[in-house]
Amino acid sequence: MPPYSASRSVASIAFNPTSTYVCPACVFRNLVGSVRRPKKPGHPTPLSTRRTLSTITSVTAINAKKDIPHAFRELHHALSALKREAAVYTNLSQLELALRGLESENAVTRIAAFGSADGRDTRRLVKVLLADPLASEAEWEQQLSSLDSSDGRALLIRYGEKLELDQRHPLLRTLYLPSVILHNHNLEILVQAASAPSEPTDARAQTYLVPGLETPLSATGRYSTVTYPVHKALILSQGLEGITAVLAPRPSAGSSIGESMIMAVVDTPWGNLSSDPQALHPVNAINLERAEEAIATFRQSLDNSFNYEHAWFESGLPKVSAWLIEGTEGLPAILKPTVRRLAETVVADVENAIEKEDLEQMEKQASSTVSHSTRELMSNFLASWAEAAHTELRNELDLAFAGKDWRKLAWWKLGWRVDDVTHITSDILRQSWLVDADRAIVYLAGRIEQAGLLPSSVSADTKKPDFNPYAKTPANSIPSEPSTFAAAPEKIMFSDMFPASAPSPITHPLSLSSLQDYPIPSIAQHRQHLLSTTIPPLQSLAQRLLLQALSTTALTSTLSALVYVSVSTTSVYEA
Repeated sequence: MPPYSASRSVASIAFNPTSTYVCPACVFRNLVGSVRRPKKPGHPTPLSTRRTLSTITSVTAINAKKDIPHAFRELHHALSALKREAAVYTNLSQLELALRGLESENAVTRIAAFGSADGRDTRRLVKVLLADPLASEAEWEQQLSSLDSSDGRALLIRYGEKLELDQRHPLLRTLYLPSVILHNHNLEILVQAASAPSEPTDARAQTYLVPGLETPLSATGRYSTVTYPVHKALILSQGLEGITAVLAPRPSAGSSIGESMIMAVVDTPWGNLSSDPQALHPVNAINLERAEEAIATFRQSLDNSFNYEHAWFESGLPKVSAWLIEGTEGLPAILKPTVRRLAETVVADVENAIEKEDLEQMEKQASSTVSHSTRELMSNFLASWAEAAHTELRNELDLAFAGKDWRKLAWWKLGWRVDDVTHITSDILRQSWLVDADRAIVYLAGRIEQAGLLPSSVSADTKKPDFNPYAKTPANSIPSEPSTFAAAPEKIMFSDMFPASAPSPITHPLSLSSLQDYPIPSIAQHRQHLLSTTIPPLQSLAQRLLLQALSTTALTSTLSALVYVSVSTTSVYEA
């Protein structure tokens, strides 16, 4: 509780509607006297005064309510609920940074710059990016270049009205400098050394967005790591050996970490190694020495503006400078793109962590009931079935489209064959589209169910769409009641993938309708879907083309006749 203050008591009593009116001078005199003189024991405090003092809110309260902008309150509430309910699945420091970004419409954007161990090259890059070519060399540029980094602590660069270096923090040093870019875009840059990752994984990319600051423990002498999350990360490498380090932290396809959050560059005098954005691994090559020469040349005279522009673009720094301030614009009631991307990354990481845990639990549960050898055998059967199905689809469709029935639909026969399009194409689908694969999947489903990879109790009374999954076979060969399959079907082209001495795949009654409940590819349903969605538009297209051809023929014939009659009449008249 804050210390007792006479001014607070005056305000509380003066604005207490339940107390009687007292002269302000008398109130002040009485309060001063009560403060100076110790209160006698047993002297009660007036009820009105006690109630008023109990309602005073301290300005230094720990759990004070935060003033969240109205446009961001819903998102802030959702992320706060995520922190409470799914804390074990998320990076709490990264989530706290996202929540802090929602507390203001112009939140601070943190950018981490990683480089060599001494940090000299990284500080050169930051100096070039923050320097103002229109002004002479500032004092902070000289201090940033000559800064000593022997203690190994990271350097945090912030905006300040005057140059100041704060070294009191045990984890990092803070340099306040009057940079226009830092002020206009509300940026903070963390300069830290980083080792090159050994493999291109998303976990490695995540470490750049949540770097760790090490501090020694006085008791044990070991180092403790404190995370310092950022919105963006810039990785700088040197020379040809740095190309591997540049390519390693690139996020993989489908990763929650976008390329706009991590940028890797290599300092080399060769210029741009790959300027094609469609390249498999585009390398962002820069030339720091060339960029420093360009700024020095422009500061000598404004007449060197053309040379400055030419050298600046040759250095490759414009792309890095644009990436540095991209998404940092703060607009009223609009979330900053950097904060939005960070929140999306946090949510995506939580979702991926939950899905990964569910998958691990399912695999653990399945492995506890089914042996690894049986699962591997079923996987081989399924892979063989898929390969044979692709081969059958290719060969059968080639034979169907080269057959006599398909040649009946040639363009010059369409006049009298237009009504046969539906019949011919439907026969091709029913007789040549994965017919044997449809039969083999029933046998394969029985093997999988027998191995224990499918639920043992399957409801046979589940209602399914009425269609015949074996349209090629006679209707009377399909059992209407649950029957026992003693062996595989007689004609199956996929028999090579099953051993001849294999036991009976199904040892209990199972109906065809119950097979549709299994999570297996329903080829018959896909075939029926093609028959109902592809064949009618094809029939309509054939009729429309025929009508267009007849209309065009009739129109051109009429025009030809009219032209002939008009020419003939003119000739007779002239004669």
